[in-house]
Amino acid sequence: MSYTIENVGIINVAQDAPPTIQNEKGNRLVSKVGLSLAFDTRKYETEYVAFVPVGGQRTELRTELAGGPFGGDTDFYKLELGSSWYFKGFFEGNILEVGARGGVVNNYGDSTSVPFFDRFFLGGLDTLRGYRLRQVGPHETSSAGVTERIGGDTYWFASAEYSIPIIQHLRFAVFYDIGMVYQDAFSFSQRNNDTGIYNDNYGFGIRLNIPQLGPLRLDYGIPIKSDPMNKSNGRFQFSVSYDRPF
Repeated sequence: MSYTIENVGIINVAQDAPPTIQNEKGNRLVSKVGLSLAFDTRKYETEYVAFVPVGGQRTELRTELAGGPFGGDTDFYKLELGSSWYFKGFFEGNILEVGARGGVVNNYGDSTSVPFFDRFFLGGLDTLRGYRLRQVGPHETSSAGVTERIGGDTYWFASAEYSIPIIQHLRFAVFYDIGMVYQDAFSFSQRNNDTGIYNDNYGFGIRLNIPQLGPLRLDYGIPIKSDPMNKSNGRFQFSVSYDRPF
């Protein structure tokens, strides 16, 4: 369980910014309680795949409630469910990881919408690796022609990755990611500012375990189906971790 109180300030907003961002100008107090529940049966071996699960699964449910009895300026609730499964591959030390997750956030009470900074976005190291961070999702264009990502209230994401050992402490991986963000809560239908049915990418990477530093991950993702606004021909992603956070 967690409790978070924060003051979010949206300042120095350009006059030609889209209406959604203009409407969030100023300071907003967010007071929320979070609850997460995880079921983890992952198994590890050290000879070939230290830090990488060789079997089992991890499933997690996350919830948040902001406003209402907890005060603040924003009323919303958020639900997310995700699961990752690990299987031994065709040869010794090979690992297949498959996972999926989805979520919804919705306003209630006195709030007429969810602030864009509490909505969902995809793109970046832990989701669609062929795109910049928070690049995939609904967008809005101002009367001056300025377009910005504004996030959405519903999303889904899935991924598959197969990795093999090269030498001790070094692994090579190939992967495929797919997902989408939608503007409305509990809705998978498209609106004018949504970016298509889905966005996806494939790619490859390395997993390096440095005993004094820890596990390093470097990926290069290449978009397959994307909207023209993403403007990505491929992207490197780097992290000091093997696990992909929920």
